[in-house]
Amino acid sequence: MLAVPILIFVLIGFFFLMVVLHARRTVGYLYCSAVVSTWEARLLSESKLLELAEVQRVEELRSSLGEAGYPLPGEDPAEWERALREASAARFAELLGMVPEDRVETVRRLLAREEIWNLKALLTSLHLGEPREERRKRLLPCPTLPPERLDMLASAESLEQLLEFLRGSEYFEVLSSALQDYQKEGLSPLLFALDRHYYSRLWEEVVGKKPQRSILLPLVGFEIDSLNLRLILRLKREGAPPERIDSLLVRLEPPYQLGEEILRALISAEDLRTCAELLSHTPYGRILSPLLPQLEAGDLFPLEKALEEEHLRLCRWAALTRPFTLAPVYSYVKRREAEVRNLHLLLRLKLEGAGPERVKELLVRVPGLEA
Repeated sequence: MLAVPILIFVLIGFFFLMVVLHARRTVGYLYCSAVVSTWEARLLSESKLLELAEVQRVEELRSSLGEAGYPLPGEDPAEWERALREASAARFAELLGMVPEDRVETVRRLLAREEIWNLKALLTSLHLGEPREERRKRLLPCPTLPPERLDMLASAESLEQLLEFLRGSEYFEVLSSALQDYQKEGLSPLLFALDRHYYSRLWEEVVGKKPQRSILLPLVGFEIDSLNLRLILRLKREGAPPERIDSLLVRLEPPYQLGEEILRALISAEDLRTCAELLSHTPYGRILSPLLPQLEAGDLFPLEKALEEEHLRLCRWAALTRPFTLAPVYSYVKRREAEVRNLHLLLRLKLEGAGPERVKELLVRVPGLEA
């Protein structure tokens, strides 16, 4: 009979230990999740975006955005985009300072996208032969790089000097290995090399961190698969040879939904209907099939928009169902990026005189918390 009380005490001790371990895992996310939830509530809802699309005059749109927390200084549209991106960079820097210490590297890897954006801007500026003042204007505050580092990179007067400044960093070998293709084909090999590096390293970070793997793997995996799918279809439409397409894809190890066999089959596919059949057993087939008539007419935008909206839906669902993880952080970053793109699109289309229906058609519908 003595064994029964002992067993009960052992079980109570075991459950108590599980509660303590769970509390230790979640307590670090309490403050971060609360702040991110507040930030998410301030993102523009779909109804607000559609309301902004109805605005007729650019000045009226700027005034509405100012009231919504997006003041746009000056009269230069380029400065408006810069202001939008600077506001996001500042928010992301705050975010990096809030996440639990053992998750900082994962979030830093996610936010390294801002480093890629700045490096692309520098490469483009050097390629075009712009003066240093113009190069510096292209750069934006980066939550993962100190301002003095950005200033030094902007002072490079040639691609070779920029590489010297990058020596010892993760980007030196990435760009050096693409130099030969740059000499033959121009700027695009350097830009694609940076994208491949960013997504490959992000995937390695997600796969290598077991506590967050099950949460982030489907979100990051969908994003990278979508990138590869869009790249394949766009380059096939442009008539690029299979070997060219193959060299630009982001290879994942282990793969997500699009493994090596299906990627090669998509590259070799004769038409879009064959691509749809190859994707029929994946989530991407469900998205692609209804859009075949538009895709066959040469319009890839509906598919790109549908893939982004589905990714945002997945992010929102993960954030709602797994609040004490990195899911809300990842979701907020992606939703904020989508919001900035939408606002830049709104401003550009209004400057071009586009009507409300055209604007609504092109906006990415970011799912709101109330949806």
